[in-house]
Amino acid sequence: MSACLLEFGGGPRKGDKIPILADRTVLGRHPSCDIVIPDSSVSRHHAALIRDGERVLIEDLRSRNGTLVNGRRVVGQRPLSDRDEVSVGEYRMLFRVAARSDTEDAPSTGDADYLDSHAGSSLIVSQMEMPRHSSEEVAGASAADQLRALFGINRAIGASLSLEEVIPRLLEGLFEIYPQADRGFVLLVDPDSSRLLLRGKKIRGPREEGPPRLSVSVLDTVMETRRAILSNDLQSDARFDASQSIMSGWMRSVMCVPICRADGSVLGVVQLDAASRGRGEFRERDLEVLAGIAGAAAQAVEQALAHDERVHQAKLNRDLELAGDVQKALLPSKPPEIPGYEVFDFYEPARHVGGDYFNYVPLTDGRIAVVMADVSGKGVPAAMVMAVLSGDVKYCLAAEPDLVRAVSRINDSVCRSGWDERFATFVAAVLDPRTHRATLVNAGHLPAYVRDAKGIVTSVGPEQGGLPLGMAAEWEYSASEIAIEPGMTLVFFTDGISEAMDVEDRLYGLERIEAQVGKPGGSPEEVGRRILDDVERHTAGQIRSDDMCLVCVGRVSGEDDSGGSSLSLRPAEKTPRRSGRKPSGPGSR
Repeated sequence: MSACLLEFGGGPRKGDKIPILADRTVLGRHPSCDIVIPDSSVSRHHAALIRDGERVLIEDLRSRNGTLVNGRRVVGQRPLSDRDEVSVGEYRMLFRVAARSDTEDAPSTGDADYLDSHAGSSLIVSQMEMPRHSSEEVAGASAADQLRALFGINRAIGASLSLEEVIPRLLEGLFEIYPQADRGFVLLVDPDSSRLLLRGKKIRGPREEGPPRLSVSVLDTVMETRRAILSNDLQSDARFDASQSIMSGWMRSVMCVPICRADGSVLGVVQLDAASRGRGEFRERDLEVLAGIAGAAAQAVEQALAHDERVHQAKLNRDLELAGDVQKALLPSKPPEIPGYEVFDFYEPARHVGGDYFNYVPLTDGRIAVVMADVSGKGVPAAMVMAVLSGDVKYCLAAEPDLVRAVSRINDSVCRSGWDERFATFVAAVLDPRTHRATLVNAGHLPAYVRDAKGIVTSVGPEQGGLPLGMAAEWEYSASEIAIEPGMTLVFFTDGISEAMDVEDRLYGLERIEAQVGKPGGSPEEVGRRILDDVERHTAGQIRSDDMCLVCVGRVSGEDDSGGSSLSLRPAEKTPRRSGRKPSGPGSR
């Protein structure tokens, strides 16, 4: 397969040459990408390069600013040709089908900076290549010394728990066994990217400047064949490409051995290399001993990886618990006290943290805003967006007396935030307890239900509102006016309730919520408890996949009605019953 690369034409990475080695290479702003471009004009996962035989295709990953090839927007997958200009955000790169000389000094991508960046046209190392016997005595450790050191390695790594302890002790023991070794490396397979990552190194003598250089061809051969290899006098070995940076004009002897699990899968590799004949070259018996050590080390490495994963997971759980406590601090600790009204609320994240948000925002003249939002996505990313949104909501509602203009300002702020494809459904109702009237704006959220004293239920849905926050800047929202009579209750909820599933993956649904709202007993707590109990019966103990949030606000029965005698909705009367489906589009879940 031809060697291909991307060459940056400007910016901080001008002149960088990035080889395209993997079957799929992702470019974007997120640290998990293969080629990281930390710039706000680039989406988190912006584009992907796909190797298809001798071709390389490029695909835009629904990025915010699009991907261009020679000035034209990429739609679907598009093949690349030599010297095509690729534009990602503000960055320009030249795609090259490179000659070997073009890639000789190219840096590697992502976390694999220690790897040689050349993709040769064929594998350059034969399996288990042995040197010819020589009549000259070559310096090396005696069998007794090797056996003694081997026992020492087994004891050392067997008593180690963490990978940070296992690998240095393994390399230290190898240098005792092999006095001719100048460098030693341990590389392990990253479970997320399936790439080899450098996890430990040891250098005899002066410290090398810059990242160590290793041959992709050597490592690929060991990984693919699962066999150890040995080669000496690399400069004169015709099977090696002398242009490979591993040669560097000085390296002569190399051993590379896979670290395999009991089932035969490869955990990683161990490599030792020697620069000169001063301390001797590696022999066949050296390779056999190294293979035995790698076999013994495999179990210790597996155990250390499992231990480190447990430690990492425990720390992550502690961090998530702390994040959950911080998020709870952004939510009201108890319902507000509103003269002549009762309030019931419920909030439960599906994980430690969630993307649902509700709050009560005091306003001037005794008014209060009841707000609810549902950020797209789940977990920590959604929770972080929710935290930012909560600040925007409080500021805009306090600064702008008109609810429609306040929601428009919140939407404009979300659109400018650079959250890529994330959006948030949102509903806000400003209640004036003096006049017993409420103004409601719905930004793509599920309908709010209004129950009168007789149990008649009316829905105020997205048809009276507009698009979710973050989907279109300068969107013009509209408001519905509601006169609140004695015994009337307003019900707000997120899709964690309407989309709760039973054992057969059937949704709870809006119709069922509306039916519970209309049953006898119309106080906010009665309505709220009734909905939650029915959802619990529907799910029958199933694990929740989404956050649940419910707020019920009602006027106490028997209060004097000074604000009107009937329910009025503007501009629409009653919306048809619909499923709780989110709007479709680039940001929909």
